[in-house]
Amino acid sequence: MIMTSLHLVRQANATLRNQRPKMVAVFVGGTSGIGEATAKELAKTVASPTIYIVGRNQEAGSRILADCQNLNSHGTYRFIKSDVSLLREVDAACQEIQSKEAAVDLLFMTPGHLATRKNNTAEGLDDNHVLRYYARMRFIQNLIPQLQAADLPARVLTILAAGKEGEIEENNFDLQTNWSFGTAAVYGATLNSLAIEYLASQYTSISFIHVFPGLVRTSLMKSSFGSLLGSVIGLLTRLLSISEQESGERNIFLATSIAYAPAAYAGDITAKGGNVAIASTGEAGGGSYLLNYDGTDATNKTLMADYRVRNYPKKVWEHTLGVFQRILGADS
Repeated sequence: MIMTSLHLVRQANATLRNQRPKMVAVFVGGTSGIGEATAKELAKTVASPTIYIVGRNQEAGSRILADCQNLNSHGTYRFIKSDVSLLREVDAACQEIQSKEAAVDLLFMTPGHLATRKNNTAEGLDDNHVLRYYARMRFIQNLIPQLQAADLPARVLTILAAGKEGEIEENNFDLQTNWSFGTAAVYGATLNSLAIEYLASQYTSISFIHVFPGLVRTSLMKSSFGSLLGSVIGLLTRLLSISEQESGERNIFLATSIAYAPAAYAGDITAKGGNVAIASTGEAGGGSYLLNYDGTDATNKTLMADYRVRNYPKKVWEHTLGVFQRILGADS
């Protein structure tokens, strides 16, 4: 897929007000940075949006709701206070959404931080690994009925590190056998990519996208490394980074462009002369996409093909369901 210029992104986004006047979107980890910027961009772009912000910080959540209301008074904005490093709290947040919405058009997930040490939760999982992987997959699993019920094909975006996958071992999927800063980063990226490839094959009316957002000028470095070091890192990387607003605009494009079609609809789009992107499987319009922030393909084709031969997409998902059952009970 050729890089999409910011000018074309803005042109496409400008058509959404008429094409998609209503949209229900759930933002997990949306109280700062990329999630916040994308939620606000959606509020500006869609005529009558319904936006859920899920996060721990009530003060930040209330501020963002007020900002969205100022941007578009025709929208509905709700904050759900939840520590999604705990899978039981993920379930509670999903139940609250499901009590109000029969359909969800967009699930957009950004939780996580740059953890410098392993920290197990009360549920026995590393908290940042939950944020980067398990919580995201639990949101998907819980909200599948609402995503399938969307009038237009729904989309799931997990914002992490597409293209940064590496070698992982079956006995360490949960990072309890071996943990390091680098290992955690590789496993988070790889599990996301393998899981969405499997999910796209099972739920063909939904698009699943894993995105590497690039360097975005957010507060992440300061919150991870402290104000002084974070400011230095931010200054050194400024020329290579993009603004939060540009990140939000590009994410809205990835969340709505027909190029990233679900597998069940790709044939119809190409039959009408539309272009669809190449999925992680190598198929045009395959439903699972590993992308850079600008829409270009980030797939490590050799690595993903090797994992496919070893049936890792299914193995990863079966492991994930096993973790859910162990922590949440047999009915989960």
